[in-house]
Amino acid sequence: MITPDQLRKHSKKLVLDPTATQFLTQAEHEWPAASARWAAHTVEKLLAACPPPTTLEPVEAGEYFTLLRQTLEQDLRAVAQSYPAVQWLWYLRRLPDLFEGELPTTGPYDRGLMELMATTSTKPCSALPHSGGQIAFPVTDGVVRRVLRLAMTTIVLSDIHSRLRRAGKGIAFQPQPGHHLPVNVPTAHLEEAIALYDQRVAAFGAGLLGAGTQVLSEDHHEDDPLPIIAVAPLPTWQGLPSWQGTPDDGTPVVVWGRFAPRGLSLGQLRNLLTLSNPHAAWWQPQLPALVALLQALSLYLLHHTRHGWLSLTRYGYVTLGRDLLTGYLAHVLPMLRSELDTWFPDHHLTEPDTVLTLLDELPMTTWPLTPPPVLHHAGPDIVVDLDAATRHLLALCTIAPEGQGPLVNIRAEHFEQTVQSLIDRSPWRPSPHAPRRGLQPRPHGQNVLTDFDAVGEDGDTLLLVSCKSRPYTGLYDAGDFRTVRNSASLIEQSVAKWQQVTHTLTEQPQGTNYNLTRYQRILGVVCLPHTPYTPLGDATQIIDTRPGGQTLRRACGYNELAAWLNAPAAD
Repeated sequence: MITPDQLRKHSKKLVLDPTATQFLTQAEHEWPAASARWAAHTVEKLLAACPPPTTLEPVEAGEYFTLLRQTLEQDLRAVAQSYPAVQWLWYLRRLPDLFEGELPTTGPYDRGLMELMATTSTKPCSALPHSGGQIAFPVTDGVVRRVLRLAMTTIVLSDIHSRLRRAGKGIAFQPQPGHHLPVNVPTAHLEEAIALYDQRVAAFGAGLLGAGTQVLSEDHHEDDPLPIIAVAPLPTWQGLPSWQGTPDDGTPVVVWGRFAPRGLSLGQLRNLLTLSNPHAAWWQPQLPALVALLQALSLYLLHHTRHGWLSLTRYGYVTLGRDLLTGYLAHVLPMLRSELDTWFPDHHLTEPDTVLTLLDELPMTTWPLTPPPVLHHAGPDIVVDLDAATRHLLALCTIAPEGQGPLVNIRAEHFEQTVQSLIDRSPWRPSPHAPRRGLQPRPHGQNVLTDFDAVGEDGDTLLLVSCKSRPYTGLYDAGDFRTVRNSASLIEQSVAKWQQVTHTLTEQPQGTNYNLTRYQRILGVVCLPHTPYTPLGDATQIIDTRPGGQTLRRACGYNELAAWLNAPAAD
């Protein structure tokens, strides 16, 4: 990783933001002392206000940590009133890599929580301060210390969130002497299950969060809707390729940033919306508004911007005048008319100001944690946070999260097609001789077992996938005890059922409507959009290991299955 000192030495090669370098360097210098001071102060004050009970069984622990969370949130809301939300965003996106943990997911979560708490500020910003052609808020000792106070207090809050999730998985806690938060009571089998789950998420990412199926893709086809530009946050600051100007006529440069822009297709979302619209208008009005905003910004970034790519790669947002943004929306909305009318019947989205108003009304909560606002208003300018917009888009695409109505079947079918498409693009693409997806095998003298949701084949090994489209809901993310328990139970039941199916087919490879005698081995796996949490047992059992060491478990996430399918073959 490049340090600030190395940055200065390579300033002729890198396009630097001087204010960011100043703020980063000063914050990095102050952090060791400030973090220790504010951590001790925060926990001491919190425990004085909320002394722990003598016993903290899982349910009691959940209630107690909820009290701590709510109390600490009030303190953070008070700190947030120091500056307008847009000023906080400017500072927080320039912080050094302060958030570290045992897992690579800890830092991004802490940053997201910090940014959301900062946006609870109700202080207005009348104008963005410009200096030398750039936005430059004051960077003083007092400012840096206040920002670090917010950061450290957020880390304590995140620690409480972690305890809440553990309580939701059945962990008990015990109070500690002195100024320390309660710690979990060692429970070997639960700790091992949680550790395994954390390792899997860290290794393979969260998967298809939100919608319960794939709604965005990097594969853009000729007949797809206009692509959108999104960003993926990176765990550390690093040198990244970017543009001064547009990709068409700009200059390629390297910037010091934390966000990787990428073009995404809405073709999958279009398919899902087209399938579901005859049944119910399940979508919130913010979804078509967000689609319109992202397509307008993509047009701006691809053809007209001067500094947008630099800001986007560095900080994950772009800044432009409100009049300019509404102008692009006015240009894009007529182009989208036929698509919007088909995707979102009765959407009533005709004016640019309606788009902005709807996005200002995006629902946000601190628990379960939601993305921060997409738009930050500052007089005649608007800061558009594309990192937040990307995450809101995934959340808004969740169909029937509680599993009710005909929409569940539509989402499930779409996820099955998504998994089959994943297999078809891998070395496990089935041959014409493989059983077809959707086959309902009937062994001799028995009833139909079930249908094959997705099928793969590699030589004499048959892969049968049972797809379970379960959205990653806010309650699941928050570690709600009942939600986590019910989800784990349903996964274990699905695994048990699928084991029985594969066992029957192995014992009877030829039936009334199938012939699997050409296969020496049948692998049965339950696949979910995201990495599943279950206690240790059949669901976590490894059923195959590829030559390179990539494993497949009986219950896996979409990303885990993708990694296993595409693992290198033996030499």
